[in-house]
Amino acid sequence: MPDENFENKIYNILITKGNDPDNQYGFYKERIDSQKDFLYNEYNTLENDLTDELFEKIDVIILLFGLYSNNQEVFDELLNKSKEFDIPLLLIRFFGMEFILKELEEKCDAVVGWNPHCIIDAIETLVNGEDWVKPCDIADE
Repeated sequence: MPDENFENKIYNILITKGNDPDNQYGFYKERIDSQKDFLYNEYNTLENDLTDELFEKIDVIILLFGLYSNNQEVFDELLNKSKEFDIPLLLIRFFGMEFILKELEEKCDAVVGWNPHCIIDAIETLVNGEDWVKPCDIADE
């Protein structure tokens, strides 16, 4: 039987937002908002001050790989803050592409594509302190 607290959890998510010519952020918002049973407060790197107080309440940091090349300084800051505050990192691949930088992937706790169920599953798994074993949207090789 699922834990009642788990089902009612409201996640505090910090997501990359910035120079985004392909509207990866908007696409992400459509995907995550389509999941009606997933409750969250969103903070982002464009509209929120990245203070220690903010990082103290964040459950997971979401990096949109499609924003990496135009926002590397923000990504670097989030990678450092993730370590400092022990916040799991979720990397979402660029829409329609499997390629991501290996060095960035190695710094993240989970990597998924754009399947909304995979995104939610990864967030819940990481916040619950479980290891992310394998992306749910990649077939066995």
